[in-house]
Amino acid sequence: MSVTTKITAKYQITLPLTVRRSLNAKIGDLLAFVQQPDGSYRVQAVPPRLTDALRLAGKRLQPGDFREVHREFEEGWDDQTR
Repeated sequence: MSVTTKITAKYQITLPLTVRRSLNAKIGDLLAFVQQPDGSYRVQAVPPRLTDALRLAGKRLQPGDFREVHREFEEGWDDQTR
């Protein structure tokens, strides 16, 4: 299945209904665009527990924290797909 959307002048998009449902995305959720080896991107909804942690951390995240965030994201994504 292929779904298209348009980028606005502010570089925003509307997430089509079928995609929102497939990702189980809700208002306020974060989406991650993960580049694949072939140059394409995979879109993943960030698990709610990680979303909450990122919101609480805010600007206090240091560059070294992103490895841990990525690990938690991948573990959470695996939990969501089972």
